[in-house]
Amino acid sequence: MKNFILFLIGILVIFIETFFTNYISVYVSVNLLLIYCIFISLYLDKSSALILVGIVGLMSDLISGGITGLTPLLFLVISYFIFNIEKSIFKDNRLIVSLLVFVISIVYSIINAVVSAIFFVPTPLVVAFFKAIFLIPIVNTMIAFILFTLFQDKLINLREE
Repeated sequence: MKNFILFLIGILVIFIETFFTNYISVYVSVNLLLIYCIFISLYLDKSSALILVGIVGLMSDLISGGITGLTPLLFLVISYFIFNIEKSIFKDNRLIVSLLVFVISIVYSIINAVVSAIFFVPTPLVVAFFKAIFLIPIVNTMIAFILFTLFQDKLINLREE
């Protein structure tokens, strides 16, 4: 039941991201689904989190019209990376989680910028890498800090269940 509710929350995040946050600003869009998948990977057991982020990533590609399979692949790699480092980080600290979101956002944004340049209308290289290395990770980190502050108790309870 818990995993089904988390799946529904993931679908809600996809719809919010696809239909609302992508149209707020032309220059930068918050990647709420990436933040959600990082939180899920930090506080759920390995097998449940891998299945959930894979399915939510696939649903994101199907709903938003992305390259099918790229998002779930990236989310699975991110989730696996988090499982490999989770014992060496203090995941209940906002700053540590924010730093993790920042680093993962940089890598994720660079990969998205390269894929977009290959398959879609390319933006100027300098602008794409400025957004991928600075702008998008900073915005994602600020939103993750706020969301972690708001939902920290729920996330900790998620781990304990």
